[in-house]
Amino acid sequence: MLMAESFPEPCLADIVQPTVYVVDDDDAVRDSLKILLESYDLKVRDFGSVPDFLGALEHGEAACLVLDLHLPVMGGFDVMNTLAQRGSRLPVIVITGRGDAQTKARALQAGAVAFLEKPVDDKSLMTAIRTALRAPTSRSTHRR
Repeated sequence: MLMAESFPEPCLADIVQPTVYVVDDDDAVRDSLKILLESYDLKVRDFGSVPDFLGALEHGEAACLVLDLHLPVMGGFDVMNTLAQRGSRLPVIVITGRGDAQTKARALQAGAVAFLEKPVDDKSLMTAIRTALRAPTSRSTHRR
């Protein structure tokens, strides 16, 4: 695990505390990601189910989503489609334990800013989050 370090400047963390939504049905993965992200002074909202996440999503905040592809009830691709249909511009970082080149291409084509395989490398995840939070779309998760 990487040692906690301050967010590089200049970035949104200097202006507002960004939120990283984490949606994964594996409690251990969610807990591990939450500990890591909070060590970088990020606000984390974690969810074990898609309906809970969709019900809690706040629009208009600096945010990104770390999303597992393989979830019960509603999978990661369904979540990305639902967000797009709602007009959300929330940057999505896909994580999966069952990835291949075709799945990666599909996720990136669906609008994911990054595709990472579990176990997720801390440095790769933080790089993807920094990229997502710097994207103009991360500042407003809903089109006006």
